[in-house]
Amino acid sequence: MEKKPLLEVKDLKVSISTEKGTICPVDGVSFHVLAGETLGIVGESGCGKSVTAESILRLFDEDFVTYEGEVLYEGSNLLSLSKRQMEQIRGNDLSMIFQDPMSSLNPVQTIGKQIAESLKLHQGMKGKQARKAAVDLLRMTGIPSPEKRVDEHPHEISGGMRQRVMIAMALACNPKLLIADEPTTALDVTIQAQILELISSLQSETGLGVILITHDLGVVAETCSRVAVMYLGQVVEEAAVDDLFFEPLHPYTSGLMKSIPRLDGEQHSKLHVIEGTVPGLHQIPAGCRFAPRCAFADEQCQRSAPPLRRMDDKHSVRCWYPGIATIQEETHELEIIG
Repeated sequence: MEKKPLLEVKDLKVSISTEKGTICPVDGVSFHVLAGETLGIVGESGCGKSVTAESILRLFDEDFVTYEGEVLYEGSNLLSLSKRQMEQIRGNDLSMIFQDPMSSLNPVQTIGKQIAESLKLHQGMKGKQARKAAVDLLRMTGIPSPEKRVDEHPHEISGGMRQRVMIAMALACNPKLLIADEPTTALDVTIQAQILELISSLQSETGLGVILITHDLGVVAETCSRVAVMYLGQVVEEAAVDDLFFEPLHPYTSGLMKSIPRLDGEQHSKLHVIEGTVPGLHQIPAGCRFAPRCAFADEQCQRSAPPLRRMDDKHSVRCWYPGIATIQEETHELEIIG
């Protein structure tokens, strides 16, 4: 029997009013997350990953932002709930670790007060009880001397500790879904591994569902079960991790895979580069959004936008010629051998 998704995003569209007109940084995004699994979302800066995550929690000023589509959590469409109803879910059932802990934490409040805030709001805890729970959460995340750190301010601790504080805040109310937006950015490799291990162990203990937004494909390979690749506001490929790494079907995904440094590669060879840059949101191409940068694009690609097509039970792709990059590469290798 197929599991019911913990969270299901259906055709999400986010429109933002700007001085230059309306832009859509997220346009028709769909994916789902099961309890206990980690879904990775990857793509270049500006492709809509963070906007998608923040839209799930409705964090934008809705005087300037409109949402279309559905974000289904336990049968309820989060986009149709009142602000008060959303406040009860945000930080309680659904939590988020933000990309930059220094700008996300309040610089004039102690760490303990910031962690205790959600405990008081959602769990009904009072002063000493909330403080003790904050200390326990800091200890759980591996921060040394938590009884001392709880009374310190964000600027008094290291970047790695600040990220752990963000994790403690996100996990304070035992959420069912955690959205982690670049949780290991600017951290050294040892701290990165510790934080990812912490999230993984909590996941195995509690059945926590995780959406992991990252640029690091090595982290994806290590921690995720499925991956959604985004480009210019759309999901261009979604697959199980092994399928995506060993048989990418979209030229953009193939380019990302080739850009990964390899230990067995030639020592002085240059890394693969995807030519060009992501177009601005006011200059979205008429056809396939990746066509201006794609070496395999033809007239149909320039003219018509491909739909997201399901290739099998675990693999979907938004391309008129799925797997063309891999086919061309294999043909080239055969020509060299021949």
